[in-house]
Amino acid sequence: MSLTVSAPSQRRRIRSDRARSPLHAEVARWFDSTSRARVIRFGRIYPGGSRYVCIGASSPGRVFALYFFHHGAGDWRIYPPSGVGPSIVY
Repeated sequence: MSLTVSAPSQRRRIRSDRARSPLHAEVARWFDSTSRARVIRFGRIYPGGSRYVCIGASSPGRVFALYFFHHGAGDWRIYPPSGVGPSIVY
């Protein structure tokens, strides 16, 4: 006896009445809605550090990308938080 469930194939759509996340609002501020911006890379600056997301978009003959850094409490900006940067720990 096979156990299969067939569900209708539907494309996922973003509802406009849904509240946007702070990161989504910041990306919408920097990228045009027709740019088809996508997440290229994400992670942490260093283990245990601040999060970052790289968003990129392309148009004929051009590629554009921005890094967004998490500043805590849902605040995302295009520059790293103060005190976060390269360091040597021993």
